[in-house]
Amino acid sequence: MRKRERSEARSPEQDQDEYREPEVIFVERQFPIVLRWPLIWGMIFILVGMVPWSISTANAYDWQPLAVNWMAIVGLALLAYWTYHFVGWYFTVLILTDQDITYIRQKGFFHRKVSSLTLNNIQSVNHVIPGMQAALFKFGDIQIETLSGSGHMHLKTYHKPARLQEEILDAMENYSSTVEA
Repeated sequence: MRKRERSEARSPEQDQDEYREPEVIFVERQFPIVLRWPLIWGMIFILVGMVPWSISTANAYDWQPLAVNWMAIVGLALLAYWTYHFVGWYFTVLILTDQDITYIRQKGFFHRKVSSLTLNNIQSVNHVIPGMQAALFKFGDIQIETLSGSGHMHLKTYHKPARLQEEILDAMENYSSTVEA
């Protein structure tokens, strides 16, 4: 049977089932608490950057223009530092569709890592709440293990990980029921 004859023998319903777009179940970002350390280090940077300002205003007024320029440089460096970390947090997402789970890890402006697992390759989904702070703010980690053992995912710092685990398990169950039918 030639290629053209095989394609004509297929029904339009079969083509739609095979090439349908995946339906997005949810898109989730990391819990914003991951930005706490850049915020703390930025505040320390502000305190250290204010030392020349305090010396210039207390002792010698000749230093004041230099201190103003220093504070502008510190402010711009701090803005760049916080923007770098915010962009990394904002574009790091977990996408669950009815066919697969995709994790996009953005680090800074230009480094992006994309990992994807099909739902039929997932063996187990676990969540961990790693301490008192995580328990208070209700965030934790999600661990996804595969059947092949090669594509494990460790997703850190997501809000309500038990809910995300349930969503992933429901999607796996729905995927397996549609594949078998």
